[in-house]
Amino acid sequence: MSDPVHNSYSAIILAGGEGRRAGGVDKGLVLHRGAPLIEHVITAIAPQVDDIIISANRNIERYRGYGYDVIRDNDDIRQGPLSGILACLPACRHERVLVVPCDMPNLPDDLVDRLGSEHSADISIAQVDSRLQLAMIMQRNLSPSIAAALDSDELSLMRWVKSCNYQSVTFDEKSRFTNLNQGI
Repeated sequence: MSDPVHNSYSAIILAGGEGRRAGGVDKGLVLHRGAPLIEHVITAIAPQVDDIIISANRNIERYRGYGYDVIRDNDDIRQGPLSGILACLPACRHERVLVVPCDMPNLPDDLVDRLGSEHSADISIAQVDSRLQLAMIMQRNLSPSIAAALDSDELSLMRWVKSCNYQSVTFDEKSRFTNLNQGI
């Protein structure tokens, strides 16, 4: 049974990208230390949250094989991670949602505790060496803000985060946020 503190968090794993920087491969299914990247991410976050949604636009059945809901973007035009988040938010059971990419296999086992310790902002995002990371807890009610950004062709997730009421949480463990989307 999950720790009661964590029962108030849903999670979205972003696996819907086109993998342009990775030669077009489906990054979540690339093997790393003998298992697909997404398996490492699931292993890291599953004990920290109550429910997981996978955002994916291809290999849907393979992702469903992990036992979680898999949701496609709302449209045929790939608008990046914001589109995936927007499509998944209605399926999340809780108001506070952890969002992580499928290609950060070393996420800390206290990620939710550390990001969720402050409730003063709508978004709490990890920061390493003064750089924001795509690992955050956000309020589910930010859907209208995401929709407005997408409607105005603002596709940058980090610009959207910076336009919101956000706080950064500093992590010293740089290796925990290594993103394996390049050089695959």
